[in-house]
Parts: sequence; structure tokens; C-alpha cells
Amino acid sequence: MTTTSIAPSRPRLPLPVRALLTLVAMFAAAFSGYVALVLPAGPAQHLGACLCASAAGIGLAIALVRGIDRRPIAALGLGRPAGRACLVALTVTAACTAAGTALAAAAGLTTSGSSPQGPVLLGVLMMLAQAFLLQAVPEEVLFRGYLVQTALGRLPLWGVTALSVLVFTVPHLLSSSGADTVGERLTFLLLPLGFALPATAFRLRTGSVWPAVTVHGGFHVSSSVAGLWAAPRPESYGAYLAVIGGVFVLAGLVAARHVIRHAGRD
Repeated sequence: MTTTSIAPSRPRLPLPVRALLTLVAMFAAAFSGYVALVLPAGPAQHLGACLCASAAGIGLAIALVRGIDRRPIAALGLGRPAGRACLVALTVTAACTAAGTALAAAAGLTTSGSSPQGPVLLGVLMMLAQAFLLQAVPEEVLFRGYLVQTALGRLPLWGVTALSVLVFTVPHLLSSSGADTVGERLTFLLLPLGFALPATAFRLRTGSVWPAVTVHGGFHVSSSVAGLWAAPRPESYGAYLAVIGGVFVLAGLVAARHVIRHAGRD
């Protein structure tokens, strides 16, 4: 893999405005899933909501890159499959989830997981749809696709990374994470912060957005799988989040440092 060669963007709007537009687009993509309410309740409705979110996220990212930056759609990194990088991204994500869960279990922060309910195959398909189509694709195409390319050339690589990661992470204060206290909500931010770091690193390293999608979706899938083995104890939820999130943040910082140092030698 070689460090991305995305040309610097020369957009007409200030960078903070474009970051805000990325956030607005993310919420618009998320709410687009309500279109699927016209379908009968059940798997079809859930899948429809996931497809709407992906279509809206990609469509809005294209509108931003063409309308604001006046750049080709290819700048989003959608046309570069980067299969080997996706495999590496999935391996790293699964390893971080496994390591974090093992550490949390060793520290006594978990209890026995829950068995899957209902048809297993349908459950797996719905989990994959939610992890990738509802969350990973629309969010990564916007934050690692659009926002990264529009910041390149305007900020140093560490600044591009910080912008992409922080603008993505902060809205997760509004997530339905199960966190009750202020401390738990702040600790929960370690999770999106943690996987956004390697996602951005893969995007910068390959020029493709798909390894970032793999990191994001892989995080949700591997977390669901880990939940079959070990679930956080309610009284230790904050500490559990700190352990899992800490592992991802550490891995992400290592990945980001590698990308920035490599770029400095190119």
C-alpha cells in the first residue's frame, strides 16, 4: 500500500462550514431510513431503512464533493476496492475487539453473554445490514470519504486525522449507548474515537474509503459476536467501555503515527 495521493482540495467554503455540512449530511442520511416505514414491520422494513441510509449517505457525499469542492466523485475513494487493505482492516478490528473483551473479562468487568434469538441466518443478515449499510457505509463515505479529501492540502496529515476523528466522535454523545451517567457517556466516546483513528489511517494510506468502511462495520460485527461470549456488567459499564475503547485508541494512534511518518519520508 502507498500513501494516498489525493490532490489538495480548493473549496469555496471555509473548512469549519464543510465539517458542519458533513455532520448535517450524516443526520440526514440517518433519518432517511424513516422512508422505510411504508414497508411492513419486520426484516423488510429494517433492510429498507439500511439501504435508504446508505443511498442517502453516498448521494449526499457526491453532492458535497461535486457541489462544494467541484471535484470528481473519485475523490471520495469509492472506486478503489483495496481488497487486501480491507482484509487487514477487518483483522485489526477483530483483534482489537477480542483483546479488549479478553482484558475486560480478566478484570471481572463482564458476565456471560446472551445466545442469539430467532433464526440464526436471518439474524446474521440483519446484523450485517445494520453494521454496514445503516452505519458504516453512509458515515464513512461522509467522514472518511468527503471530509478527509476536502481537508487534504488545507491541513497537515495529523490535522486531517484530528478533524475527521473529532467531528465524527462528538455527535456520538447523542447515541443510544446504554450509558447513564455523564462519565459513562464521555467514556463511551472512546469507542467511536478508537475505531475512527484506524479508519482514517487506512483511508489516508490507501486512498480508498472501503478499508474505513470495513473497520467501522467490522467493529459493530465483532462487538456483536463478542457479546455472545461476554457482556458488560451494569455496575462496571464505564470501566468496560474504558478498556475496550482504550485498546482501539492505542491501535488507532499507532496506525495514525505510522501513516504520518511514512508520508514524511515520501
